[in-house]
Amino acid sequence: MGEPKGLYDKYRVRKTDTGEELEGDYFVLRPGRDPAARKALAAYAEAVRPTNEVLARDLDEWLSRLK
Repeated sequence: MGEPKGLYDKYRVRKTDTGEELEGDYFVLRPGRDPAARKALAAYAEAVRPTNEVLARDLDEWLSRLK
């Protein structure tokens, strides 16, 4: 597996509707492969639940399919 790299540029982020590459800082998660990403998504779902129940529920459902 090699030495852990820490934080580095690994992905390019594009808008799905225009294909435009976005500038700025993004953090890409792969919850299907990374248990830490699943924990991060669960925490995010809880954080947004008070203001966006639909997103929280969608994340919960996604996570339930991965376990």
